[in-house]
Amino acid sequence: MAKVVGDLRQRRKVEHVAAVRALGDHPASTNWFEDVSLVPCCAPELAVDEISIATEVCGVTLPSPIVINAMTGGADEVYAINRSLAAAARRHGLAIALGSGTAGVRSPEVAYTYSVVREMHPDGVVIANVGMGTDAETAKAAIDIVGAQLLQVHWNVAQEMFMAEGDRDFRGALAKLEDVVQRVGVPVIAKEVGQGIAAEQAVQFVECGVRGIDVGGRGGTNFIAVEAWRRGLQLAESWQNWGLSTAASLAEVIDAVGNRADIFASGGMRTADEIVKAMAMGAKAVGIAGPLVRLLGQPDGEAALDRYLEELHAELRTLLVLTGCRTWADLRKKPVVVMGRLREWLLARGRNFYLESLQRGGGIRGAGEV
Repeated sequence: MAKVVGDLRQRRKVEHVAAVRALGDHPASTNWFEDVSLVPCCAPELAVDEISIATEVCGVTLPSPIVINAMTGGADEVYAINRSLAAAARRHGLAIALGSGTAGVRSPEVAYTYSVVREMHPDGVVIANVGMGTDAETAKAAIDIVGAQLLQVHWNVAQEMFMAEGDRDFRGALAKLEDVVQRVGVPVIAKEVGQGIAAEQAVQFVECGVRGIDVGGRGGTNFIAVEAWRRGLQLAESWQNWGLSTAASLAEVIDAVGNRADIFASGGMRTADEIVKAMAMGAKAVGIAGPLVRLLGQPDGEAALDRYLEELHAELRTLLVLTGCRTWADLRKKPVVVMGRLREWLLARGRNFYLESLQRGGGIRGAGEV
């Protein structure tokens, strides 16, 4: 029975990568950052050489706010993807998160598909990953496989509900999270996988002791659609839009707990413009996953990935100059204008103070109440 489960888990890992490459991002489901505008500065009194894009999350300094976010591991066929991603992370000074490490713990024969990341990125920041409800012993083992400095615990209830072999009982997951936080010995990040985190759950996660929250909002890879693809199902349009957009989730979480945890923006983050908007709203880092897997699938995959990351970093520096900022801390003191659906959502959710502080500037983040 254990081998059957292990084989199923490995097949699922391969199918997830195939689905992400086949589906792309749904064109009608955006992350809502189009509703956010930065205020330009035409007289910045800056030189590009003065700009720093370094950031700090959960006590760890990162040269760049871009994190190669959790994707894969646990099957022979995905080894090359993790190897290439880790090599790119080393070349560009990025933190890298792995896909769920449970497979590597329970099936040691595939642990090398995770440990290759540390081999390729020996001095970098590596983030291990396990699922909600994972016990502390398994979480510690997943950390040990890669010598991780941080741990993500991912929350994917919607994905599980659409997964043919998925979980149907989610009781006790918060208690397990609290135990993991207390026992693993590295800072823990609670992470959604594409449907977003609301303020209420962000408070619950912080009360369990997490040091970071990755909002994993709607607008990028949709794991409801991924699981429907695996089953050959036609997904109703309403499920393409289930969840909180990344911008709405980011705003809610920062307002609710941004003074108690470091917040990561992920979910359809594709451009420097979106990254800088997220950082201006109070994010400390930004996760990107799906586009990187798709780039690696191209004939010149590693070169295409390098070009993409080089352009992102150049554009981040350009946008900091164009907003008159040397650092992300400077940017968070600048006004941000929020309009459209995002503004309507935040007003309806009682996030007036956060909205006003963004538009006023001055660096407040995380002073709201649920």
